[in-house]
Amino acid sequence: MADLLIWLVAALGAVGGVVLGRIWGRAEGERQGKREAERDATEEKSKRVERGRDAVRNGRGAGDPADRLRRNDGRW
Repeated sequence: MADLLIWLVAALGAVGGVVLGRIWGRAEGERQGKREAERDATEEKSKRVERGRDAVRNGRGAGDPADRLRRNDGRW
């Protein structure tokens, strides 16, 4: 009877370890995904800011106003 009880406790421990490992791994994966999404958002924001600065630099006061109007006319 004692052998059966020992095997039962060992089996429950193994199953509990697997379940705990899956839960822990899932939580870690979610945290890693969140960090990666935040990093990607930060990089995308910096790229958008830089493109906006380039657009302002190239758009305002860049050449003759008539030429700027002709270039911009096709974008409407």
